[in-house]
Amino acid sequence: MDQMANEVACANEQPADKAQVRPKRRSKPAPDPEKAERIVRRLNDLLSASDYFGRYASLTPEEKIAKLFLASAEDKAKSDINCTASDEVRRQVPVLFQAIASLMEEKSGLMIQSSAEINVEGFGRGLIYSGRIILVMKSLRAGFPFPFTSLEKTVAYAVACLDEGIAFLDKYKEQTAVHGLLSLEG
Repeated sequence: MDQMANEVACANEQPADKAQVRPKRRSKPAPDPEKAERIVRRLNDLLSASDYFGRYASLTPEEKIAKLFLASAEDKAKSDINCTASDEVRRQVPVLFQAIASLMEEKSGLMIQSSAEINVEGFGRGLIYSGRIILVMKSLRAGFPFPFTSLEKTVAYAVACLDEGIAFLDKYKEQTAVHGLLSLEG
């Protein structure tokens, strides 16, 4: 066995003890804590607005998001196996894009809207736009990256979308300054 490992190592021009070293996965940087807190707050506000009878009013924002928004591991496994979007996924998509759009609106001062749709097979899209300008467009295939099962992944995805949309607004602000975002002539 040891002789075989040495032969493989010689073929790869590496020492035998380092032949099985795998490259490390790149970890994404943590999202900005202020933006993460704002996403959690906005998701909590949206979920509270849909809690008509106040059943979950006593929960903390994180508990409310876990109870009303995040999917369970079983739902995620079920979605992965049969490649269809579960009810949890179909509920998560519009709420998350609405939260992102409202934060972009708060930051930019412009009227920002969202539109999200996903069919039973898991195909769809999420749009965040202002007038005729599409700021963020995410395609959903087999529901991916939904369903979110952890708050950290949800916040990271939302902050990435928020940053993408704000960067797009900043980049094209000069081009849209003449007519404004809401009155671009085609």
